[in-house]
Amino acid sequence: MRGTHLAHLADPAGMAGESGTTTRGATGRRVRCWTLVCLAVAGGAAHAAEPASTPRAVRERIDSASALLADGRAADAVTPLAEAAKGLEAMAQLPKVPAAHRLLVEKIATVRGRLEQQGIDVSGIPLPGKPAGGPAQAAPRRPPAAGAQATPVNFSRQVAPVLARHCGGCHVAGNKGGFQMVSYEALMATGMVQRGVGASSRLVEVILTGDMPRGGGKVGSEDVGILTRWIDGGAHCDPADVSVGIDVLARRGSAPAPVVVAAPQPAKLRAGDVSFAADVAPVLLASCVNCHDKDRPEGGLRMASLETLVKGGRSGPAVLPGKGADSLLVQKLRGRGFKDGQRMPLGGDPLPGAVIAAIEKWIDQGARADLLPAAAGLEAVAAAGQAKTMDDSTLAAKRVEACRRVWRQAIPDEEPSVVTRGGLTVVGNLPASKLEQFAEDAAAAAAGVREQLVGTDRPLLKGGVVVLAFRKSYDYSALWQTVVGEERPKGATGHAGVSGQAVYAAVLVPSDDDEQNSRLLVAEQIAAAAMAGRSLPGWFARGVGRAVAVRVAPQASLVQTWRRDLPAAVAAAGPAATFLAASGPDAHAAAAGGFVTSLNNPPTRLKQFVTAIDSGTPFEEAFGRIFRGEPQKLYESWSAREAGKPVRSR
Repeated sequence: MRGTHLAHLADPAGMAGESGTTTRGATGRRVRCWTLVCLAVAGGAAHAAEPASTPRAVRERIDSASALLADGRAADAVTPLAEAAKGLEAMAQLPKVPAAHRLLVEKIATVRGRLEQQGIDVSGIPLPGKPAGGPAQAAPRRPPAAGAQATPVNFSRQVAPVLARHCGGCHVAGNKGGFQMVSYEALMATGMVQRGVGASSRLVEVILTGDMPRGGGKVGSEDVGILTRWIDGGAHCDPADVSVGIDVLARRGSAPAPVVVAAPQPAKLRAGDVSFAADVAPVLLASCVNCHDKDRPEGGLRMASLETLVKGGRSGPAVLPGKGADSLLVQKLRGRGFKDGQRMPLGGDPLPGAVIAAIEKWIDQGARADLLPAAAGLEAVAAAGQAKTMDDSTLAAKRVEACRRVWRQAIPDEEPSVVTRGGLTVVGNLPASKLEQFAEDAAAAAAGVREQLVGTDRPLLKGGVVVLAFRKSYDYSALWQTVVGEERPKGATGHAGVSGQAVYAAVLVPSDDDEQNSRLLVAEQIAAAAMAGRSLPGWFARGVGRAVAVRVAPQASLVQTWRRDLPAAVAAAGPAATFLAASGPDAHAAAAGGFVTSLNNPPTRLKQFVTAIDSGTPFEEAFGRIFRGEPQKLYESWSAREAGKPVRSR
């Protein structure tokens, strides 16, 4: 196990083998257990292979404790963390204390504090310099030396060569451990760099602790100093184009003059036009994204969205709006007109000539987006384009099957039951009788949501919303981990999501028989899913969900709790810009609900807004016309009023 990349094992959502293929979903719930086994074996190997006082051994014990704690096995985490603390004590007695000592003290203090919060006895986990059982305190950060930043570190000429020299084979040209930094932009997106704290950044930490580089190499103190000073100084990038390859900068010492192509704005299609959403995006998704995704883009070309496609990669823009034949994308697909490289898709059959001609025509039209903005994810765009061409019943069947795939991704070892009531499909693992009753209640809630948002003469959403009903908390958590891609927030019992053709309302079904609260929670997520299925902003979808749910189930006891807690929720949401930019299915749902409720006055405004959206009106235009203002300004005035209200006692 000494050669095993523990970074792989500690990240269930991004395990990668030697081929670099990411494994997700299908093994979601088993990966965490495998992670713990591997960490335990790796920890045992560390015991036998090297003294416990080395930075690597201490780090592995801390990682093992963190993984056990994350898996709900807090008591089991005490032993490896105590061993790590003893290793640090021994390390502190060495003639030359390793540079990683202070950072490891902080990490042990963090994990120790989390254990203490869960009521675990941590008296056997002393920190260096602290008496047994004393309070866990992180070592103070040392201020940077005076004058240390007198000469700024240049990313192109100094940092890029260091990264290419020591990390290039595995993490610039390759994707070892699911981590790749092909450019400054990609490096910063990994979270390995925390601006202003060089020694505490993960990039420097893995070098100081000896975790990297693998294969016996070592980064000299001068190169470590360059990285640390660059991060301490703000980790700035001198090239204007942050997508230029690190290897390119390392060879040239500066960025080539960028060719800037602005992302085309969405446009309505005319008769005979090629649709990006319906005709182009599905082709790119099926034939190109496997090599040009956002995480491991060949040639630095990401096809995560139209915006990144137009931006291009190391060879320049992939698309030149208005010049289809001259665009690199078309040239590569045809296999001619360029000096190096091969016909694309690499290793696959050439695309039919008619398909390439359609892509060329779309570029000649201006390479414009339709249905969704240029920044929208390619999968969402392709799903929207395909949905446009289907009738309601065909799309509904596609939605149900897509949601069943989502379920299998989260819970691969349990086939769910499927029940349809009143046009609403529920996929879940409740006992048969309870699932039948839940489906009846959910259908009634969906009918109430439909009446509030669109009336009774048309569907709530073309193709409908599917409800995913979870019996156990850990099953619902698996959905967050494998599909949402993060840990389930504490207290979250439902959320709305879109994954390709799947538009779902996920609910952890309450164990009690409170019909009103159950209807409230289901209505909230069905309404939010109906908005998410229209590709509206997350804050708006969450707000509509809660605002509509209160009108569907006004007698639910949770309604009073929501109203009582609203001022605190608004304070936690922060300023308008922060609130509007917050992502995640559960982000600031309470504040969003209060805000949208204030907009829906009189209570017919939401229905007018949805009608405008379904007729093709862009969100900003429909919002301004129906709610008479911009989201940020309206939120600022509303939140100021809420902040002045007294906090209600429980």
